[in-house]
Amino acid sequence: MFRYASHLAHDVDAEMAVNRAADQIETALEGVEPTLVVVLASDHFRDEADAVRRAVIERFPRAQVVGAVIPGGVIGVGEETEQEAAISLWAGVLPRDQIEVIELEDANDLPAGAGVVVIFADPFTAPTDRFLPTADARGISLVGGFTGGSSPGAARLITSERILTEGAIGIRIDVPGVATIVSQGARPIGGDLVVTAAEGNVVLELASKPAVEQLHAVLGALDPEDLHLARVGLMAGIVIDENRPDYDVGDFLVRGLLGIEAESGGLAIAAEPRVGQTFRFHVRDGTGADADLRRVIGLADPNVGAALIFACTGRGRRMFEQQHHDAGVIAELLNVPLAGGFCQGELGPIAGTNHVHAFTATMVTFPL
Repeated sequence: MFRYASHLAHDVDAEMAVNRAADQIETALEGVEPTLVVVLASDHFRDEADAVRRAVIERFPRAQVVGAVIPGGVIGVGEETEQEAAISLWAGVLPRDQIEVIELEDANDLPAGAGVVVIFADPFTAPTDRFLPTADARGISLVGGFTGGSSPGAARLITSERILTEGAIGIRIDVPGVATIVSQGARPIGGDLVVTAAEGNVVLELASKPAVEQLHAVLGALDPEDLHLARVGLMAGIVIDENRPDYDVGDFLVRGLLGIEAESGGLAIAAEPRVGQTFRFHVRDGTGADADLRRVIGLADPNVGAALIFACTGRGRRMFEQQHHDAGVIAELLNVPLAGGFCQGELGPIAGTNHVHAFTATMVTFPL
């Protein structure tokens, strides 16, 4: 039987915060030693990352330890911190031979045959463009996020042995019943449009008309509320699985709309679309993001014992009218030990293919 516990501590002293969270975890586990400990620290502890690491391994010397300093803030059960000093500690009692903390300098470091790899990556140096196809080819579901800082060398990736300032670290998990969830932070507007001409990352034509003409048609049909959302957060969505009979929230890979090419009337997006793909405009929307998070959790296996979450820094108070939104929904619907943080980009599979996302909440869930 698996067991889990978590706690978020607000102490500004690294050792005190770790010990406070560890006390709660030991009580919840009733003295059973965890085999895996995940530690996520707010940016206040960047210069004390090694002190955090040492405090964790002192309390849990037989556990594998992994984690990161996360500039965007950390998440616990029902609680999100975006500016405050906090450490979120998560512990699991899992079979030792089914989990492994790994350093990922190159895509070849991804283990063959692993079911899920939870990844903490530096956005400046992790070779994500190679991780994704390699993971797809090896049947690995990658879930996690970019947890570096605002400049190269600012990352603090934590393992039992040391602190890394570049690359990526991960947890290989071969535990049956571990699953991944990706919840979008945008919802579709307008209708489905087929890409009929594209070059590189520019959509030239949609349904045989200049892309910008189709954009103006969609904007012209919006109500005032959606038009406001489009002005502040218009995005592009490309269908992932073309074999579905129809498409809705969650069926699109959502990417930023970067601008309009004046000469061609094309739309530059943060992806490389192909002719024949289905395209739909999206808007960032807290109401839609709330509905999608509830939807995907409702589709998950009900026998969830714990979870880790990687939410975009564009969520939290920036997207929702209240604080603690994602953590609150998870507490309401699952009520399980939870830890996570706000990332600079998230990783998660959709329709069996791994992607980097924006404005999503990606999760890995653990079985009871």
